[in-house]
Amino acid sequence: MKIKLMFSAVAAMAVVLSACHTTPPPAPQPQEPAMPPLASTFLEKLSADGLFAFGKASIDDFSPEGRMALDDLATRLTGERPLEMVHVIGHSDRIGNDRANLKLSTRRAEAVREYLIDRGVPEDRITAVGRGSVEPVVECDGDRGQALVDCLAPNRRVEVRVEFAR
Repeated sequence: MKIKLMFSAVAAMAVVLSACHTTPPPAPQPQEPAMPPLASTFLEKLSADGLFAFGKASIDDFSPEGRMALDDLATRLTGERPLEMVHVIGHSDRIGNDRANLKLSTRRAEAVREYLIDRGVPEDRITAVGRGSVEPVVECDGDRGQALVDCLAPNRRVEVRVEFAR
């Protein structure tokens, strides 16, 4: 009987303790801060042959089609939608040495940058960089002379990567 009584006392004590001990409600989970909206991006590829004469980087060497393409781009960049950043990337073909190609691609990118700034794109929102011939889009193995120059035309390009704020 003492053992039964002892078990009953222990059981009663467990009931009392469990009634007194309440589990606190879970702490509120911190909410993830709202992520700022990502910028929407588009890529505009401008053919250097449409913009510049072969081996040239001056605005004076723009073709009429090249000017129209840049004017259209400037209109889109100065519209109502706010800009995050505009990156102008110049490219060249592999003809010539690497140093000269890097300089030429940089001058082309800078010429396009200045043109866009002159048409109202905010100067602090636009960068220019030349990549030389390191990112070709065509290879043209076996071609020589004018055939090689013509074949490599797609590599002589300016890309404009635009990030609009959302």
